[in-house]
Amino acid sequence: LEQNVRSFLQLKGKVNQGMARTIRETPEMFFAYNNGITATAEGVTLTDDGMGIARIRNLQIVNGGQTTASLHLQKSKGESLDNVFVQMKLSIVKPERAEEVVPKISEYANTQNKVNAADFFANHPFHIELEKLSRRMLAPPVEGAFTQTRWFYERSRGQYQNERSRMSAAGQKKFDAEWPKTQLITKTDLAKFLNLWPGE
Repeated sequence: LEQNVRSFLQLKGKVNQGMARTIRETPEMFFAYNNGITATAEGVTLTDDGMGIARIRNLQIVNGGQTTASLHLQKSKGESLDNVFVQMKLSIVKPERAEEVVPKISEYANTQNKVNAADFFANHPFHIELEKLSRRMLAPPVEGAFTQTRWFYERSRGQYQNERSRMSAAGQKKFDAEWPKTQLITKTDLAKFLNLWPGE
């Protein structure tokens, strides 16, 4: 783990607590729930039948230190890991390029777009139905305007811009007229409106 960017963060955070709970309660689901590990090595020797790995030279886990440490901690507590499987992406890096390439693999493997808590509810039936309503119901008419507009309920983050970007310039102009950006509503906007509505 020398090339990993973090030491074990113990069981204080939700992610590590969740891993520990999965290992204890539903170990067979660990493979499905966990992102696995990203590792580098200088070389790999396969078994004679070519179906397995016999030897790995200078294995470094560059992403997945929390996963590795969580598994080790649970094993040290007597938890069985018989039904726990972990996927691994392994890059073979020549020793002369290790200093240049391994830090980049570590950096990029540990970098991703942030997922907000609200994003996890994008496929809830409530949000799907609200999205459908926003596409067909007209917004109240604006004084002096010749056309009526609609609300755009953004069920998944970035949806408004993605739909607009697939259109021609003429299509975008029509889209902007029907669904103006000022009438874009996100899930977090909706949560604020619903909490403010009672006036409490």
